[in-house]
Amino acid sequence: MPDDSELDRIDPQLTEHKLSTGFALGVRRMRTRQFFRLLRILTHGAGPAMTQAQLDFAGDPGEFGTKLLMLVVMSIPDAEQETIAFLASMCQPAGLTDKQASQMTKQETEANQALWDRYGEELHNPELEDTFDLIEVIVRQEAPELQALGKRLRKTLELFQKTGQDKTPPEPEPTPRDLSSPVPSRRRSTRSATPTDGPTSTSSDSPSAG
Repeated sequence: MPDDSELDRIDPQLTEHKLSTGFALGVRRMRTRQFFRLLRILTHGAGPAMTQAQLDFAGDPGEFGTKLLMLVVMSIPDAEQETIAFLASMCQPAGLTDKQASQMTKQETEANQALWDRYGEELHNPELEDTFDLIEVIVRQEAPELQALGKRLRKTLELFQKTGQDKTPPEPEPTPRDLSSPVPSRRRSTRSATPTDGPTSTSSDSPSAG
């Protein structure tokens, strides 16, 4: 029987969070596209700090989450657009009517649209405290999954190195030429020089020459 974390993945529940303006958001669970957006923030902003942080994927989960949170926060100034895009992809308005469009009434459709419009205004340029609060909620929520993923990647890399697959194969040595066979030499063709003094006249003693 699957445990609680597996059930959350099968039927993820949104984590509700209120902004400083009072507008309520639902924080989603991270999936592939959101993960790549998070990596874009870290690679654009953190850079060398990622190696200095020395994230321990096998260490204490709380310490891992704290270090990861600091890395993301340090990356925000150099990854402004990536951060806003990441937050927008991780959240949605709270209170949406969860029905197919064909099954919703006109009032429900209009109410959902109003929530999405307000959502776009709130996350276009959120308050600074709201940005950091959302980042913290997301990182704390996803840290265990990211740490487990890091362990898998590290094991794969170690196996890759043990089997020598990380090394560039040597280039093949040139085959030595067979010294017993003479090397064919290119024969230079000799052509007679073309006269350059112009046409020459010849005298003839033949009667027909006159």
